[in-house]
Amino acid sequence: MRDLGRVIGRARVAGPVGVLKDPIVFGERTFTEGCHLEVSGLARFREGLVLRDRVPRLSVFPDPATWSVRMRRASLTLPPGDASLVRTELEPLLVSYREAAEGYRWEPTLA
Repeated sequence: MRDLGRVIGRARVAGPVGVLKDPIVFGERTFTEGCHLEVSGLARFREGLVLRDRVPRLSVFPDPATWSVRMRRASLTLPPGDASLVRTELEPLLVSYREAAEGYRWEPTLA
């Protein structure tokens, strides 16, 4: 299942955005800029909040048919009402970083 738009944690920006010494690669996307984050809660692997199911209730996605295109941006600012909805529904899914982080580690398989 692609394009779930899963929110997996709560964090605060803890420093300025800058150019990364070594770009970060996720799949086919490369990120050359980044910042420090203070993670204050993390959902267990594959247990985060699925945005796809909430698109009709989120004003940041004016056209539900194309919502996933907006999610491909490096960042997406949520209006206050949307942020409140996401925060409220994400909160019960969060545990400490220490409890959840290991589930996100894996070794790639070689072809």
